[in-house]
Amino acid sequence: MNTHTKETRPGQKPLSEEKRSRILDSAAKLFASRPFHKVLLSDVAAAAAVGKGTLYLYFESKDELYLSVLFRSFANLVARVREKLAEDEGEPEQRLSCVIRELVYRLHGNAVIKELLRGAVVGYPNNGEWEEKRGELHKLIEAILRRGVEKGVFQDAHPEFTARYIPGMIRAAILFKPEATNVDVVFEHARNFILSSLRKRS
Repeated sequence: MNTHTKETRPGQKPLSEEKRSRILDSAAKLFASRPFHKVLLSDVAAAAAVGKGTLYLYFESKDELYLSVLFRSFANLVARVREKLAEDEGEPEQRLSCVIRELVYRLHGNAVIKELLRGAVVGYPNNGEWEEKRGELHKLIEAILRRGVEKGVFQDAHPEFTARYIPGMIRAAILFKPEATNVDVVFEHARNFILSSLRKRS
């Protein structure tokens, strides 16, 4: 399922990126505020101030719209991680802590992405653009791990595997934490657990 801007059909006017963004903004608010099955495309169209027929020019179904909202949120998350790492040129532990912090707080604070993590609404996206974006996040983490191994800070025979495990561990921490647990506690525990597992033993 394509979650990027659709190509226009022959004879069709070019689709407006501003209008598409407005639809996604409105849909994100609605999906975050009510269960998936209670969000109607007519509600999204009204909130975005477009006709329902116009909405279908951009998204063929509610599932496609929902996954497009999720993809944009996830792409923004990866961009945020990359941006924070560009600002932080510290040691590997510090940089990995930065990644863990961004993942924990961004995932915890985004109601739409939390629905994706649960995987209970639509099938977990597994196409080329999602794989590319997940791969981008994994490579950012893997580079930190390899640098830590080179500097003798981390001990990890397979950083390429660990880079994939870390987002999964944080996903589990967000989904299955005790109900009353503060997000600060989740971050501290995730950071300490991951770093202590990676530190090189003397």
